[in-house]
Amino acid sequence: MKKLMINRSLSGAFPEGFHEMDRHELIKYFAGDTDRCGIHDENRHVILSVSWSKPGFLGFLTDERSVLNGAQLRLKLHLQRYRRLEKLNREIASRPAVGIRFEYQVTGTEIMQYSDLYVFKLGKLIYAVQLVARKERFEESQLLSEEFLRSIAVPA
Repeated sequence: MKKLMINRSLSGAFPEGFHEMDRHELIKYFAGDTDRCGIHDENRHVILSVSWSKPGFLGFLTDERSVLNGAQLRLKLHLQRYRRLEKLNREIASRPAVGIRFEYQVTGTEIMQYSDLYVFKLGKLIYAVQLVARKERFEESQLLSEEFLRSIAVPA
């Protein structure tokens, strides 16, 4: 397992077959590389990414659920055939995380993808962890994602 440093505040371990995404890959898949890192397995068509942001002036009032609701609105606007499938809850880095599973069509193709998106708060930052995989490989991808999610922790 290789280590991924996440914003110098967290680390996560990722399995063989993945590589850390460079700036160009982050821009290609997420339209930006600021405040984001990720790992990619081209053979399995799986991406796991983590982004972070500091809420504005009233950040102390911002919670995971409101950030997730805002993300859902953006997803509906920007993804073709977006459809939320279910709500998710779990712990990441010993913090409560709220999430959603959704599907969408890759722009300009017939490819359908599934994604899990989790949001949690650590200190003054909000983190979003996302799994993106082709619909037909999603079940297999969830096992890889689960390993990564369980490994995310504050480094000792």
